[in-house]
Amino acid sequence: MTRPLSILVALILACGLASCSFHSAIDAQGNVIMQPSSQLMRSHGVKAFEKIKAEKQVSHDPKFTEPVQRVAERLKKVIDMPDADWEFVVFKDRSANAFALPGGKVGINTGLFKVVDSDELLAAVLGHEISHATAGHAQKRMTHAIVAIIAGAIIYQAMDHNEIDHAGEATAAYALALYLLDALPLSRRQEYESDRIGAIYMAKAGYDPRAAVKLWRKLDEYHRLQGEPRPEFLRTHPHDAARINALEAFIPTAMQYYRKHPKTGSRR
Repeated sequence: MTRPLSILVALILACGLASCSFHSAIDAQGNVIMQPSSQLMRSHGVKAFEKIKAEKQVSHDPKFTEPVQRVAERLKKVIDMPDADWEFVVFKDRSANAFALPGGKVGINTGLFKVVDSDELLAAVLGHEISHATAGHAQKRMTHAIVAIIAGAIIYQAMDHNEIDHAGEATAAYALALYLLDALPLSRRQEYESDRIGAIYMAKAGYDPRAAVKLWRKLDEYHRLQGEPRPEFLRTHPHDAARINALEAFIPTAMQYYRKHPKTGSRR
């Protein structure tokens, strides 16, 4: 086998190996399979969150903190994750964003409230972020990184080390291909999964999961007003239109949980 062909074969095998690091946290019936992070990951999450709180301005404005705590309390009641030390903090940040870290640490920027103007929309945001913790997405990304190192070793072994110039080219090609063919799709799969799990959580808590679709439509409009986003294939998060379509297809499943809630059982 020629050197270029051996590198190509190794590259395909490496990307295939890396793609095995994703396992769905939702079964065929729409049940959430808890996949919490390890104690080590939770410890890192707590330390990282403390660092963020020390570096960023925390908002204590009740117009932000009260709805966050109100919605968070309802969501926590429907999530069986005893090892999580849930903490929801609002940060003074103009960007419309939120994030989650292992260990139940969730950050919400004040800028998000330019789009989120109801408890149901906020439940969609928090449900999405909480699901990153319950589905162990950070743990899976770490596993993916380890697999990527192994994949890199496969590429290295396939190279002709007597041709140093070609070695550099092959390594660069591997890095780009793994990023486009696996790292980005992995992150996007996790985002789609968090949308679905978040819809289930908000439905179980008595919030209409159809509000999640409304949220992404509002964010889509907000992003358009802010300027043209990067192409979808180069973005970690899926394009808003794509995730809206995927979420709409899942809403009937989430609605089954919503109708079972004691306060919403008669709704359609």
